[in-house]
Amino acid sequence: MSTRRFQRQPAIRMFAREFYESDLLEQGSGEYDPSFVITKLGAKTNRMLVAGLLEKMERRETDHGTMYLGSLRDPTGLHMFSVGSFQPEIHSEMEELMAIHEKAEPTLILAVGKSNSHVSDDGAVFNRIRLEEFTITDGNGYANWLVSTSDATLRRIDNFQKSRDVEPSPDAHRAVGIAADLSPGLIKAAGHYGEVDPEVYMVGVLRALDRAEGNLTTFTEVEERPSTPPDEADSDGGEDIQELIEG
Repeated sequence: MSTRRFQRQPAIRMFAREFYESDLLEQGSGEYDPSFVITKLGAKTNRMLVAGLLEKMERRETDHGTMYLGSLRDPTGLHMFSVGSFQPEIHSEMEELMAIHEKAEPTLILAVGKSNSHVSDDGAVFNRIRLEEFTITDGNGYANWLVSTSDATLRRIDNFQKSRDVEPSPDAHRAVGIAADLSPGLIKAAGHYGEVDPEVYMVGVLRALDRAEGNLTTFTEVEERPSTPPDEADSDGGEDIQELIEG
């Protein structure tokens, strides 16, 4: 009897807005096949490396045990995360994070987790991250994440732009030099999403690079952000993050 081996998915660097605006889900066909959230820029997201200012922490008691909910703010919005009752190995770390949050100490977090989407009765998709591991980082670590995530986003924007004027097929994508790892997601995204304006994601890149350079200049959004996660405040937490970056 043969046993299938499943490769762990790489952790994609992604800003909050690209993730929470996505509503195209690809479910694995087998019990252990990975599932993905496909973004408007064609990223097939299973695991993510995210970072931001810890903005919310909450402990909840459920019928299945204790779970934790929280959010990290980056320059584009909120990454909502959860830790389930089936993850007791990191509950003690969550309690430590709760204690830090309750002291209202500005805290920058670098985290890895799996995309976890909920579909409501009316078909709306809500995305959050099931946290796997995290570390408290400093201003330099956060700035490095901002730069590397900006680079990854720019790569997706560039490939998305190339795909706009060609047939959504592997052959057409290869002919114009679209990256092989992004082509499958771009093909599926083209058949699902309507008109996509990549400029809104470019604005997020500019905000992130501005923050990484220690500049508090505020960029005006190209349009109102749709599908804003619940409880998102008006501020982007710039003053607290700036204090941490400057040390």
